[in-house]
Amino acid sequence: MSKPSAAFKAIRGVLCAIFCVFAMLPVYAALIVALTPYANMLEPQLFPHYFAIGNFWEAFLSIGRNVLNSFLYAAFATVLTTVIAVPAAYCLARYRFAGRKAVSFALMLTQMMAGIVVLPTLYKILNGLGLLNSRAVLVVVFAAFNLALVVTILQGYFATLPTGLDEAAAIDGCNYLDVLVRIILPVSGPGIAVGAIFVFVNSYNDFVIPLFLLSNANHYPLTLKIYSMLSDTTIRWHIMAAASLIGILPPVALFTFFQKYIIQGVTTGAVKG
Repeated sequence: MSKPSAAFKAIRGVLCAIFCVFAMLPVYAALIVALTPYANMLEPQLFPHYFAIGNFWEAFLSIGRNVLNSFLYAAFATVLTTVIAVPAAYCLARYRFAGRKAVSFALMLTQMMAGIVVLPTLYKILNGLGLLNSRAVLVVVFAAFNLALVVTILQGYFATLPTGLDEAAAIDGCNYLDVLVRIILPVSGPGIAVGAIFVFVNSYNDFVIPLFLLSNANHYPLTLKIYSMLSDTTIRWHIMAAASLIGILPPVALFTFFQKYIIQGVTTGAVKG
């Protein structure tokens, strides 16, 4: 295979640079607003004219509890979803049974449906049961809304693993659970990491579900806290921008830590249905 030409490398570099610029534009715009004092908020700025670092400290004092709430909700939802999705996806990928294709098709359909369609009904049910404003219920709902996606991701990943692994383990006397825990899980880290990151980011950034299910400000995730700032007498855009930038740090740190596994999972078919 011939090496890429200099022209191809140059074009590739330019396209990558353009993509990075467009991807970072929202972050750059938020950074300019976050560094601007409130009194100068209406001044047009292409480059930062001010460096009001104190805005970030003020934002942190305002949203620290909410960042922790978002992180815990997302973390517990990720664990719950993964625990349920792994055996379900393994069964769909490895075993042939009546209704298997129908289950896979149903999982695909649920991913196409807008979640907000079922939230009013869910709200009425939970309100009737007295389960609104429950942190545990919010975590369960997050898990339920992400379960189909993770099962589909893991089903595709498990399908890429050689069936000889299962057969050899069965010959050695391993049952279903032994095969899954001792053989499949140790080699499925990349696929599980991809699914877990999807759940964590979706739950961490979700705004609509907490809006329906929570009214206690102490339980608010970061998204609801920032939204609630719009109802203040004076809308502090600089604090909202700083809070948004602080809020992206946990998922960015998590992605950076698991980056190797995520890339490996994607390249080995973790996102193939």
